[in-house]
Amino acid sequence: MYRIGVVVVTSVGAGLFCNEIVFESKRRDSSDKHPEFVTFAASFDRYKKAIENADWDEMANIILEAIAVLKSAGANFIVIPSNTPHYGFDKIKKASPLPILNLIEITADECESKGYKKVAVLGTKPTMQKGLYNEKLRTRGIEPVIPNEALCDEIHELIISDIIPGQTNESLREKVKAGIKSIDCDAVILGCTELPEVYNSKNLNKPAVDTARLLAHKAIDVALSVGLNGDE
Repeated sequence: MYRIGVVVVTSVGAGLFCNEIVFESKRRDSSDKHPEFVTFAASFDRYKKAIENADWDEMANIILEAIAVLKSAGANFIVIPSNTPHYGFDKIKKASPLPILNLIEITADECESKGYKKVAVLGTKPTMQKGLYNEKLRTRGIEPVIPNEALCDEIHELIISDIIPGQTNESLREKVKAGIKSIDCDAVILGCTELPEVYNSKNLNKPAVDTARLLAHKAIDVALSVGLNGDE
């Protein structure tokens, strides 16, 4: 099997991803065998500053540093279980010594395969408002739906001040849930890998695309494959 290199942007999103590697492998094969993976986490404040400044070149530089560490640890390919950093994906892919799975492409493919035509994009404010998913969805005939300004603010606050630091704010969680449920769409993309910690298809009463676990399933497929496509 190929060894998965995991760039940890937040411990919550990466934790969901890593757990799903083990859980999904168990569902597929009861032998307890799962692909090996190695992780590296740069300090989150570096990522947070790059996001706040929309400095995708710096974001790419931080991730390329992580990839260098993961390559030295024996990784064969890379995953980034975080959505917003994919604004720097083209630069990262071009400079990376290892193939990288594109979470945005994988998620858009999933939405297309499910037949969704109108999908709400949830995540940090840059993910929602700067169009991270727009092109990938539209080229597949899917209309991206962005929450209104107030709901974008609330979702962003939930991610940054509640889920990532582990400081639960139940009233904010309920307010955001009500806002998401009111969006007119076929499905929602949990376009921040931390969001599945709080929301899912059941409690939102509509299909929710879990980007953390979706990436894990794709990584298992690649790790188990006979060959690795460098264009993945």
